[in-house]
Amino acid sequence: MRTELQEYGGLIGLLNAQQQTILNRKSESLLEINQSVQAQMEASQILQKRRQGYVSNLARNFGHSEQSSLSELLPYLPDVTQPMFESIIEEINSLITNVRRKVAQNQRLLVRLLEVTDQILSTANPAYHGKTYSPNGKIGNYFPMPTKLADRA
Repeated sequence: MRTELQEYGGLIGLLNAQQQTILNRKSESLLEINQSVQAQMEASQILQKRRQGYVSNLARNFGHSEQSSLSELLPYLPDVTQPMFESIIEEINSLITNVRRKVAQNQRLLVRLLEVTDQILSTANPAYHGKTYSPNGKIGNYFPMPTKLADRA
């Protein structure tokens, strides 16, 4: 669980760096930081699944459902370890909440960055950057292509 805490802490750090990269419009670093964030998220998920496996094993040993949470199993642990586990559980839950919040913020920033870039490109060259609806009803970019009919006229 301590390793999982460290991974989430590292992920928060990377998400903060990603946010700064987006805000500073450092597009050359964005791809690299995005890959680092993805790798860190995968590492965190592996540790979370490992923890869930341990908790399922522990639940089975205590005669409970494998779907039991560690919080539900705390009363079965030695009294001296319960406060430590409670603290770690709270910290992990807090970090997970912070990670989700930061990911949502960064996604909104990226969407806004794309919108601004799209507006700039549209202003710079409106003939090749008009918007239209795609067959599935989403707004997309339309790039006019010369047709054979126009070539003959």
